Amino acid sequence: MLAELHDLFTNPSVRRYLLDDQCVAPEWTADVIATSQQQFVESNYGLWAVQQAGYRPIIGVCGYFTFDQLQLLYALLPNYWGQGFATEAARAVIDYGFHRTNLTEIVAAADLLNTASFGVMERLGMTYQQAKGGVIYYQLPKSQPHSLWNELTV
Repeated sequence: MLAELHDLFTNPSVRRYLLDDQCVAPEWTADVIATSQQQFVESNYGLWAVQQAGYRPIIGVCGYFTFDQLQLLYALLPNYWGQGFATEAARAVIDYGFHRTNLTEIVAAADLLNTASFGVMERLGMTYQQAKGGVIYYQLPKSQPHSLWNELTV
């Protein structure tokens, strides 16, 4: 799993948006995995590997990760962009967050140039909140009727 996730995080197209184009060492990826595992122990959420049904290779990650605040995060290998995988994975993670944890709102963010990610957030029913430091923030409150919407559109 470490090698697959490290390949994801070091892919030039992924790291351009996710890591501000920084190259990261395998130790950084191992730390992300350890942090996510600890989040699951402490708060019942973290990052999940994204795979196509019936296939083993990891094509991305989706879940919750703390930056300056807890955020919904999704990242896929470029070969899987534009096929609905990010939206599908994020819908499942949102549903999990609202029904199996104590989250009352979900925040997601994307670099200003990552317009495809804005589309994902909008398809999830999230609304624009603010632009800050080259990052656009979206938010989804628990009170919004996302669950029924998810069931009808999945």
